[in-house]
Amino acid sequence: MTRVWRGAPFIAAMTLATSLISGATLADPWIPAAGDGVAKPMIRSFRADDVFSPGSFGTGAQPGSSQELTQFRVTGTQGLGHRFSLEYDLRAGWLRSSRVRHNQPVTASHSGLQDQEIGLNYGLAQRPNFAVSVTFNVIAPVGATNPPPALGSGVWAVEPDYQVGLVRGPVALTLQAGPRIFLDGGAAQLRANLDISIRPRPRLALTGSAFFVRTIQQGRVVPVVDQGEIYNLLRLGVGAEYQLTSRFRPFVAYQVDVAGKAIHAGRRIVFGVAIHY
Repeated sequence: MTRVWRGAPFIAAMTLATSLISGATLADPWIPAAGDGVAKPMIRSFRADDVFSPGSFGTGAQPGSSQELTQFRVTGTQGLGHRFSLEYDLRAGWLRSSRVRHNQPVTASHSGLQDQEIGLNYGLAQRPNFAVSVTFNVIAPVGATNPPPALGSGVWAVEPDYQVGLVRGPVALTLQAGPRIFLDGGAAQLRANLDISIRPRPRLALTGSAFFVRTIQQGRVVPVVDQGEIYNLLRLGVGAEYQLTSRFRPFVAYQVDVAGKAIHAGRRIVFGVAIHY
């Protein structure tokens, strides 16, 4: 029996409270100078053989369809001047799904570009140990929806975010929170990503992350193209980053889907390098 995880409201409340008083790999409330920036190319390998219950948010998952995703992703920020920066999240991947139908295994795979995200970030407060910014992101439906499995949602979306960063000695914390709204009116989500970094040594950073999504559905039938976005998820991760030079910082992370609703329950390994310029 799937066990209902009743901590979701608490996590959501704590995430919102943190953002109101203080703040993702993507969150960058510190705006770089014009011409400066950071790019993070990475490889992400995801595997899942279990599925969270479609009826309630919980930690329990049951065997179901399996899913594999090998993804090449580039995130980054580019300083534009006057407290503005450009942020981006570009993705391409190979997705494979398997399920049993009429006692026969059915497998399908699809590769290519996925949906792409780009945003304009403005710094409200920019101090060495504290920063606040607001971002307006647009998600372009570049990923193909046919043949299945879909590589994208098939509809345009916007995501205004609030970003906060705090540094105290060797500890740094950033938070990104805001809604994602699908412009066909089919669905909307509340999303938050919390990252923490601790430096036990000047060149080494140990990292932790928490990503939370809560989907809000309207009272009508959701279009088929939106059904891949109708899920709730809590994902936790740990990792490390090493400052090889002032410009290159390789990183690795391990992430686990610990609770969710109507989504695969899997694990992901991430390898990449942060390139500062």
